[in-house]
Amino acid sequence: MKKLIAGLALSLSMPLAALEIGQPMPYLTLDDQHGEAHAIATDLNVLIFTRDKAGSDVASGALEGVEQGTLEQSGIVYVADTSIMPALITRMFALPKMRKQSFLTMMDTQGSATAAFPFEDGKVSLMRFEQGSLHSIEHIDDAEALKAALAL
Repeated sequence: MKKLIAGLALSLSMPLAALEIGQPMPYLTLDDQHGEAHAIATDLNVLIFTRDKAGSDVASGALEGVEQGTLEQSGIVYVADTSIMPALITRMFALPKMRKQSFLTMMDTQGSATAAFPFEDGKVSLMRFEQGSLHSIEHIDDAEALKAALAL
């Protein structure tokens, strides 16, 4: 029994393989900034992903004033890895600001759910999906360029 548990712990701690072109979107359930859980549908068209403050600022700038209904109609989901942010900063500053946004941000507070997602420091990863599989990846560092790429 000990060996089985040790093996299970080892497999859970292994890094996930990077999400690559042609692979399906992994099934994820994440909480949004209001604490509500959402399953990320495998039929999404576009996934916006950020892992740092600079990327988050780009995404927020591009999505400012965009209603959640517009994103849903376009099949766009925004996911942020907030695991590097200290919990106190998240609670006192980030969440209150995020709760004022007109769009939902799915948050990976542990960093493990999105560990395989491609990213570049200071940029937004814009992943396009076709028939449930990753079709293309762009890394964008400008809010206007992101807004144009999303056709918003």
